[in-house]
Amino acid sequence: MVKKYVIFDLDGTLIDSVPDLCREISLFLNKHGRRALTESETVSIIGNGAAMMLRGAYKLTGEAVGESEMPSLLAAWVCQYADAEMSLTRAFPRVPETLEKLKADGFKLAVCTNKPHEPTLAILKKLDLEKYFDVVLDADALPVRKPRPEPLWEAVKRMGGTNDSAVMIGDSEADAAAARNAGFPVVLLTYGYSHVPFDEIKPDALIDDFGDLPDVLKRL
Repeated sequence: MVKKYVIFDLDGTLIDSVPDLCREISLFLNKHGRRALTESETVSIIGNGAAMMLRGAYKLTGEAVGESEMPSLLAAWVCQYADAEMSLTRAFPRVPETLEKLKADGFKLAVCTNKPHEPTLAILKKLDLEKYFDVVLDADALPVRKPRPEPLWEAVKRMGGTNDSAVMIGDSEADAAAARNAGFPVVLLTYGYSHVPFDEIKPDALIDDFGDLPDVLKRL
């Protein structure tokens, strides 16, 4: 049975957000007397939400952020990123046309990301990707986030599907863990921001080109 309810991660799967994230987190760190991050350092702290990214950035540049400081720093960081121009963020090659094909073929599509609400919507609108998705589930939608399974189950529920007809498309160990926890097959893209080798993650399918996704979905 073809999995007709397809859930996508955002950063590293649909979009390359590293240049903007690197620039903005570096500006934020500079404001607080810390050095800028490299793009490779930025990649190393992406994938588990804004709070983990901020903690990772502080750890890489000096003393860890104090828990008493965290709420105000996190709010300021999310606000800065949401207000950024996102001028360097791009959809990965063949993403728009492949999403268009999937929609035309009758698939229901969702985004499930650990990214906060405001920057998620801002980026999807800026890149004209919002129109392809029946559901967008961001980090602020539920009390828990990937790799917990609840966001994936909720995305399927909101699309009107069933869990046995769903598949997760991502780029990292967090996406694979969320899919496995939810009982979904998982397809990973090799070009993203994974911190773990793919032969250790063992996804159900691994692809280099987003445009290959329709054919892969037929084989799951």
